[in-house]
Amino acid sequence: MIVNEPSNLSKNKRLENPAHCGTTMRGHHKCGCWGSILDREKILHHDMNSKPLSIAGSRRPINTIRTENTSTMENCALELRSLIENIPGTIYQIDTSGKTTLLSRPPAFLKEASAEQYTRHLFDTLSIIHPDDRQMVAESYKKLKSAPQSIKISYRVVTPENAIRWLEDQKTSTFSDNGTFKSIGGILFDITDRIAAIEENRRLESQVRKSQRLETIGTLAGGIAHDFNNILTPILGYSEMGLGSLDEDDPMYEYFTEIMQAAERAQKLVSQILTFSRAQDGNPAPVLIQDIIGEALKLLRPSLPSTISIEQRIDQACRSVLADPSQIHQVIINLCTNAFHAMEHTGGTLTIGLKEILPGEQQAASLPDLLESGYVKLTVSDTGNGIDEATMERIFEPFFTTKSIEKGTGLGLSVVHGIVTGAGGQIIAESSRGKGSAFHVYLPVINENKAPEPPQKLQFNKHNANILFVDDEPAAVQMMTIMMQKLGYTIHAEKSPIEALRRFRENPEQYDLIITDLTMPEMTGTQLAEKLHKLMPSTPIILMTGYGKLIGHETPLNHYGINRLLKKPVKLHQLASTVHEVLNETNHCKTQ
Repeated sequence: MIVNEPSNLSKNKRLENPAHCGTTMRGHHKCGCWGSILDREKILHHDMNSKPLSIAGSRRPINTIRTENTSTMENCALELRSLIENIPGTIYQIDTSGKTTLLSRPPAFLKEASAEQYTRHLFDTLSIIHPDDRQMVAESYKKLKSAPQSIKISYRVVTPENAIRWLEDQKTSTFSDNGTFKSIGGILFDITDRIAAIEENRRLESQVRKSQRLETIGTLAGGIAHDFNNILTPILGYSEMGLGSLDEDDPMYEYFTEIMQAAERAQKLVSQILTFSRAQDGNPAPVLIQDIIGEALKLLRPSLPSTISIEQRIDQACRSVLADPSQIHQVIINLCTNAFHAMEHTGGTLTIGLKEILPGEQQAASLPDLLESGYVKLTVSDTGNGIDEATMERIFEPFFTTKSIEKGTGLGLSVVHGIVTGAGGQIIAESSRGKGSAFHVYLPVINENKAPEPPQKLQFNKHNANILFVDDEPAAVQMMTIMMQKLGYTIHAEKSPIEALRRFRENPEQYDLIITDLTMPEMTGTQLAEKLHKLMPSTPIILMTGYGKLIGHETPLNHYGINRLLKKPVKLHQLASTVHEVLNETNHCKTQ
């Protein structure tokens, strides 16, 4: 190969330059053709006068280098394309004319398009955006065209299948050196699943807050109901004894009857409050809800106007649930009454449905996975005006109502909520303005369908018994003393549990029965019962409480030596029945 080289002087200067990377020369190949050569050389040694002594270098045909560079560039381009195609988003560019070009894989909802063929005008691109979000997106483009900047927004798009997807759009505008707008480049991310997860978390947080609020209100309501029961105890007791001492033609008989009826209405109201607060247990038994629905509808039909029809969708094969039959009856009545009130002026259809959901079948999204044996779903729906979102947030709160005073106390749905959750179930409400409402009650099924045993009738016999009664309420002490004496018992009443314990310790064999209140300042009824039981295990104990059950006590009653739980307010016949039953069971005294 013959090479045309530059002069030695210019060559030496070039080699002395540290930035020198090589020189292009022309060379004559053996084949007779001329070609370009890249000459790379470096001075290795100098003499005393700094003149080059030795030079090392290489010469290569440029076409070989270009081939290698082209191959490297192609590999880089393939790697870049692979990277772009695997980004979890879609890269796009909008030019000055508004033409939108996708530079990477299109979104899933545009899967029929490819990045190479998908080029649309900005106006057409905006057409797939949800109508409520188009103005926001258009304003963002306008802002980007005004000055170089970056913007990140989220909006909805409507897919060809009319589904809604959420996109996160992060975009940047570029301008030329003279300040002229050039283009907008951005990347789109489908964040539909993320938005759905956020909404689900918000819903769950709202549900937790609502449950906490209901629990707080329930605790407060339970405490108020307990105190109110203490007040009702002497009212009911004295009224009942007053009625028993009067002839029906006596003018005072009517007065006492009115007092008695008013007190009983108050007692029912307190019972509802205790049910809501879950401070009162029912009498759980295997229950076929389809039977109770039939009984409830017999009561409801006569009170419904002709403009409201009832539609039943009852699966008679549904298995039993474990619940108090009267409470389930109350749930159905309350839900149907609400539906009736929603359609009172407009008319419509009240639909009541019942079906069993077997294990493995799709559950409601908000139901916990606690139903291995399946559950029964009771649905009561109406075609009324529906419930707005603000009201839906509070429908299970006690005393909250949108009805007039004569139509409700605001306890209906809160009582339903308390009964359902107390039975290990869940209630879900669905409604929107103008579309009616539906309440879905989910209760776990049981495999046994045992009918509850009928209660045995008690024989009321007087006993010659000495009874120790303990209650810190003076009115309760006075009333119980009169009632016990009326029943023929000898009663020793104490207002202090400490004094009662001292008195019992002096002569434990004197007493045939102990009746104590639960809530007292010096010592609780369970603490007193436990101490008394240790002194005389054979003496039976009855615990009285204004709650329907022992709040905060997981230990069984018999651990404290307690034989019975007597709920306040107590009536004379209830007291007589309970005392008679306990004394008969323990054989602790002689029958007169």
